[in-house]
Amino acid sequence: SEDFFNTQIALAILRWPLQNLQILITDLYPKGPFWPMWRTVFNDNYMQPLDAFEIAQKYGNKNICFDQAAIAILGAAAPITVASFNTKCSHSAIVRAYADLVINRLGLANQTRYAKAATMHPKRVIVTFMARRAASAWPEKRFCDSQHSFFKCERLAHLGIRKLGRSVRNDAAVVQALKSLSQKKFSNGAQVIVQDIDYSTLDFRQQILTDIDTDIMVGPHGAGLLHNIFMPDRAALVELFIDSSQANRHFHNFAKWQGRKYFSKPFPNPIPTDELLKLVSSAINSIDLSKSY
Repeated sequence: SEDFFNTQIALAILRWPLQNLQILITDLYPKGPFWPMWRTVFNDNYMQPLDAFEIAQKYGNKNICFDQAAIAILGAAAPITVASFNTKCSHSAIVRAYADLVINRLGLANQTRYAKAATMHPKRVIVTFMARRAASAWPEKRFCDSQHSFFKCERLAHLGIRKLGRSVRNDAAVVQALKSLSQKKFSNGAQVIVQDIDYSTLDFRQQILTDIDTDIMVGPHGAGLLHNIFMPDRAALVELFIDSSQANRHFHNFAKWQGRKYFSKPFPNPIPTDELLKLVSSAINSIDLSKSY
């Protein structure tokens, strides 16, 4: 996420169009699950992005000259990552532009709430629980390709199931409690539908498609919560601080930069479901249901 947003910032500051833009990814890793972002969002189909292996195949030992070049900063040093404080800024034009760019370049503009407003019931509220669960395989194993990269896949053979930190220990009970919200009456008349989604099982386009039809995103602190910037304007983010993660303000800040309502609370793990329901119910009641977006 940091690399994508850094690219957007660079393009905005340098005023570079996507036309004739060549993305070069020079680390030695094989293409991963987010390669479609480079290929589709930051590409005009004239110059395809190249990874290190493709650069070596295309140019070999030649000296290459660039009329203009921008070298990305380390992802961990991105403006969205170093924020360990509550931002004073809100409604950032560049954050909104980034969200719009991704949605449009993935061909999903006609699937947004704005495009479908005439057929959407404004009282319908989608609550998405963004689960953090152990994946069946490491992404490095799933996307490894020894023939078309410098990475030797046999070096990953020892990797088993990928474990994640900040996983909800009573995950099933939390999902069951959230689904009970569909039977609850809310002061604003919300008619709630709850979906439990493990984003690691979706490709990136499917993830964004889920975001643009989500009103309340609920999940433990983790990189996936950056998806909140793709939700409709009326939506809210509910961040669950478990396992002492409350010092991190990344997603509070991104929600504010997007102009989004934000709710959070430190929780013990396992999470007390009664306290969770109170927090999520507050978020649901905060939504303006006069329009579907």
